[in-house]
Amino acid sequence: MPVCVLTSGFKKAWIGALLSCCLPAFVHGDEPVGPTAKAANAYADDADEERFDLLVREDIFAGFEGDAKRLANGLKVCEATLAKNPQHAEAMVWRGAIRVFQSGQAFQQGDPGKGIRLWMSGLKDMDDAKKRRPNDIAVMIPRAAVMIGAGRNAPPAMGRPLLEAVRDDFEAIYEEQKDVLDHIGEHPLGELRMGLADVYRLLDQPAKSESQLRRVIEELPGTAYADRATRWLAAEPTTKLTHNCIGCHDG
Repeated sequence: MPVCVLTSGFKKAWIGALLSCCLPAFVHGDEPVGPTAKAANAYADDADEERFDLLVREDIFAGFEGDAKRLANGLKVCEATLAKNPQHAEAMVWRGAIRVFQSGQAFQQGDPGKGIRLWMSGLKDMDDAKKRRPNDIAVMIPRAAVMIGAGRNAPPAMGRPLLEAVRDDFEAIYEEQKDVLDHIGEHPLGELRMGLADVYRLLDQPAKSESQLRRVIEELPGTAYADRATRWLAAEPTTKLTHNCIGCHDG
């Protein structure tokens, strides 16, 4: 079971880009992030809080970087929210992300039984969130960001369905944003198009991947995104390529 590989590079790839930088731009416009512990109490009094990601993301990212206490804080907020509202899709999808990460830790610690349970429950959380809010970008982005890492590293029989789910989410995000792509900014646009190019390549859809890369060059000339897209277009089909976030994280 290869999910343990997620633990080492979990934040550096698309999850860090989409969740910490692009999600605010796609959804509501960026806002200052406050500590999870303080936000949790505020959220408990307001089930309709728009920016649930602000309540948990910084603690969860710190947890992905090795801070077990902050990861537990993020999970606590998700669990408390779901205890109050079991259908809260954003809490569900973020809890799923945590569980998938924890499954990797369990495998690394030699506990495959726990790893499998966390893996399955994490994927179920993310799928249930999508069923609850099928067109919500605040659900699709975290789900896709986690699943592309899982799908990339899993055996084909397990990985392909995950990558197909990622493709569907990215395409839905694109459809939702296509009329405002000129206004979302270089970073979200570059990440969205490179993410599409990446997942199309992983799914053996080279023509679609190439189309996204050419749009990057056309729409973002002179940027690091255009440079990367140019290199990808010149690469051999068998070259292993992975898109990591440009501009806010290493890689």
